[in-house]
Amino acid sequence: MKIYERLVLTSFLQYLIYTLVGSIILFTLVDLFDHMGSLIDNNATPSQILRYYVYKGAWIVDQVLPIAVLMATLFTIGSMARYLELTALYSSGLSLARIGRPLLVAGLVLTVVALGWREYVLPEANLRKWRVWEVEIHKQTETLRPTRQIAATGPDGRLYYARKYDPNSQTVTGLKVMGMEGSAVTERVDAERAEWDGDHWVLHRGTRRSFDGDQEIIEPFETLTASDLAITPDGLYRTRVRPENMNIRQLMAHRDLLRQTGGDPVAMDVDIQFQLAFPLVNFIVVCLGMVLASGPRKTTIASGFGLTLMVGFGYYLMMMFGRSLGHSGVLPPLAAGWSGNVVYSILAWSLFARARR
Repeated sequence: MKIYERLVLTSFLQYLIYTLVGSIILFTLVDLFDHMGSLIDNNATPSQILRYYVYKGAWIVDQVLPIAVLMATLFTIGSMARYLELTALYSSGLSLARIGRPLLVAGLVLTVVALGWREYVLPEANLRKWRVWEVEIHKQTETLRPTRQIAATGPDGRLYYARKYDPNSQTVTGLKVMGMEGSAVTERVDAERAEWDGDHWVLHRGTRRSFDGDQEIIEPFETLTASDLAITPDGLYRTRVRPENMNIRQLMAHRDLLRQTGGDPVAMDVDIQFQLAFPLVNFIVVCLGMVLASGPRKTTIASGFGLTLMVGFGYYLMMMFGRSLGHSGVLPPLAAGWSGNVVYSILAWSLFARARR
């Protein structure tokens, strides 16, 4: 690694660490003061508060990393332009892409790190944060809130799908059960409602179908005690994971179960594409920041913060807007998840084409 490459990378990493640490401290203090009354009223212990903010720190890092990367890029290249270091490197025959190559490599590495962070760290941290806040601090049981869109494989190998499960009454709404042999469906049970009587599920208003080759036997029922359904209310509860707490593998498994049991997998497809697309912003903002900071207007601290806020929040709004359009079915999942990256990539490339290289 050449001397100027080492200096560029060192400066970038310093700014990145300062920004991340500052953001974690700022977000934590703001949230702490906002929830101070609730923490005092519920007699939260120092251990509970510390663990809550440790777990929440994983979410903060995930959210502010692209902003920190953009700010570090702007300040690194901006300071080089302000002190004429860029001009000296240009004079030696180096291009902007060559000067910023350490930053581009760092952006790619951070993209992979962010993807791994979302896949292996963030889902578990979110679940633990929720449990500390709701169960340990607010003394609520983990089964109070109804859950929706549950898809699970039971001990009997059947696929279970429930539109809604209320753990208080142990009642399922919109139950679908499918028995499989390999890829072939051998039976299907549909019920508007199912209640747990302590030992078995009692199904209401539905049909039971069995398939044998080309033969289909349909048995409608008003009430049916389904003693052969092996899954229990605890089984439905244990498989409960909110979509925002799922990693890509869980989302894909949930999507496949939804498809097999007749549910709507569109929201899952959109979330999968969003999870894949979001980490790439760390590389995109490096490219964008290099171009913006190397322009004729010198990047100061104030202008750096302004550009970071404008670019960062613009990206977040575009990604969330595309995600909402995908969930509502207006955009296909691929376009909904990647629209923000496509727009910002085009913007970065168009600016780079006009920049001094």
